[in-house]
Amino acid sequence: MALAVQGVQNVIGYTFADPYLVREAVSAAGSIVAAGPRRFPNGNKRLALLGDTILQFALAEDWYDGTEPRETCDRIRKSVAGNQNLHSVGLANNLGGFVNLACGGSTVAPATMAATVQAIIGAVYLDSNNMDSVKAVLRTLGLTAT
Repeated sequence: MALAVQGVQNVIGYTFADPYLVREAVSAAGSIVAAGPRRFPNGNKRLALLGDTILQFALAEDWYDGTEPRETCDRIRKSVAGNQNLHSVGLANNLGGFVNLACGGSTVAPATMAATVQAIIGAVYLDSNNMDSVKAVLRTLGLTAT
């Protein structure tokens, strides 16, 4: 699992103070993972929900600084934060090899990859408590409106 932590950090360009957050982020729902004192009975589901919210916020915040109509924000959020795009981003950044799948599976399903990308975003937010760090990771992954 240490290789997964280092690998994810290399991909996203962010070093975690709490590597257990990475372990949680790459644990697919249904996988049985324990990292130190923590257990993740639902895999990365909680981090994925947080990460989705943080991604939506970052995209809306960037839109707010411009002059585009509200519909533009909705379109950006749907296209950038949609599961299909998140799956593509995960594949393009070679994150699939780090995902801990349930029952020893070997293929990362699109929804699982999307959730993993979301969970990584949530993990960065919790670790850094800093939207600038999150936005740097989003740029590295290619999750921006521009």
